[in-house]
Amino acid sequence: MSDTVRRRVGLIGIICSMIIVLGVFAYMINTWSAGGQKHFSLLPAAGPTLPPITCKTPAHAAGDATDKITSGGLQRTFLVHLAPSYGRQPQPLVISYHGYSWTSQIMEKSTQMDATADKYGFVLVYPQGVDDPPSWNAGVGAFGPTGDADDVQFTRDMLNSLAKNYCIDTHRVYVTGISLGAGMAYRVACALSNRITAIATVSGAYYPFGACNTTRPMASLEIHGLTDTLAPYDGNPARRMASVQDYLSVWLKNDRCTGNSTQFFQKGDVTGIEWTHCAAGTIVRHYRISDGAHTWAGQPGTTHVITANEVIWSFFSKFSL
Repeated sequence: MSDTVRRRVGLIGIICSMIIVLGVFAYMINTWSAGGQKHFSLLPAAGPTLPPITCKTPAHAAGDATDKITSGGLQRTFLVHLAPSYGRQPQPLVISYHGYSWTSQIMEKSTQMDATADKYGFVLVYPQGVDDPPSWNAGVGAFGPTGDADDVQFTRDMLNSLAKNYCIDTHRVYVTGISLGAGMAYRVACALSNRITAIATVSGAYYPFGACNTTRPMASLEIHGLTDTLAPYDGNPARRMASVQDYLSVWLKNDRCTGNSTQFFQKGDVTGIEWTHCAAGTIVRHYRISDGAHTWAGQPGTTHVITANEVIWSFFSKFSL
């Protein structure tokens, strides 16, 4: 090949390279001039940095699954809901007890707390009561025990199973419930205070089961409607059902709270009061709903200004063992 041909080929290569560079430059200028809202980059966009995987328990898919254990000679079940973020690092655990005659599935559907678990990243468990209709051994009511099974031992065995098979943070274990399920959460919090971090109850039916001898102070939240006829705000002496104030007084004593309550929230039909001068940084908090009935605040069909799910998780997330 002659020198002349070589020079022509080289010149053509240089011209082609300049055309490519000028084309890229023109694209960048055009992109920026179109309102300045688009960015050009030759590198792929960086995705969010995920936390390292530290879970060592068996793998589980996100969503719902029903687990079974044997406790007190009975086969017991509980519904487990896992958030899409589950499986990388230990997550908090929230146990939610259903009301009398309900099932774990009804509790899941009625509270719609799954969405809250997905949003904030915690493991959500709905235990299933036994008896017919389903009940909890939450104390002694007007007609005898509210349930016959040893549900405290069931909860203890369930916690052991969950800690073994699911990636949970055992320093952040919380209990909640509605109606008799709230009464069960109360009994569990008292009996297993070395394993339960905090408690939140909604429309609670609180029956006597003996002294609430906690081994440590425990943060407590209570949500109750003044028009609740099934679990009256002022209690029901004929059924041995405690009033909300009697219930709060138990936690004020256990948490060694001093001073008067302060109002921290007032909007629409909801008033929030709390006691903050309590031992070990705990709080006793109460939401009083003036037109609230026997229901989970914020569930479909209610018009309250608070949503129980958001209020409960906001409260739980402040505390750890």
